[in-house]
Amino acid sequence: MSEPIHETAAAPSRDANGRGDRVALMLLVPLLLVFVAIVSVFYVFFSALQVDGPSMLPTLHDQDRVLLTHGYPVAARGDVIALQATINGQPDDIIKRVIALPGDSVEIRADVAYVNGVREPQRGQRIAQDFAVNAPARVVPEGALYVMGDNRAVSEDSRFIGPIQQAGVMGRAVAVFSPVNRIQMVR
Repeated sequence: MSEPIHETAAAPSRDANGRGDRVALMLLVPLLLVFVAIVSVFYVFFSALQVDGPSMLPTLHDQDRVLLTHGYPVAARGDVIALQATINGQPDDIIKRVIALPGDSVEIRADVAYVNGVREPQRGQRIAQDFAVNAPARVVPEGALYVMGDNRAVSEDSRFIGPIQQAGVMGRAVAVFSPVNRIQMVR
């Protein structure tokens, strides 16, 4: 008797040109580039900070996640910056707007800053007349910045803690990236 013939499944053959490898490479390279770009954005060029509290309303909301530049070489009036400050004897990371630079004279009238005699630009600041603060003119010392929150009634800022040392600046806020419905540039 003859032995039965068993059929075996043919192994899938690779095409001679290696097309499967090329397709995988065409998919992997762009994905790898996107991954590198994301890592670069979040860890090399920028860092992230979560806003804690309402002191920067309406510009920044509580729990917004913000991209910060690494470092802050040149201060400019109007920039929103993250900095390390001492509040009530405790170190704290805060986010505020730069109002005045070293050598500027700052006077506060009903929570509105007058820098070198000129009223600060309107940026949607919230001022509660019942709690408005007045402060006589003072000159910002070298190496320091005068900062204030946009929501003046609840902001613990230079009106109360004095000018902030530039060395404590962690970076400038450039964009809100979370939550998704709040994605925007910081102005």
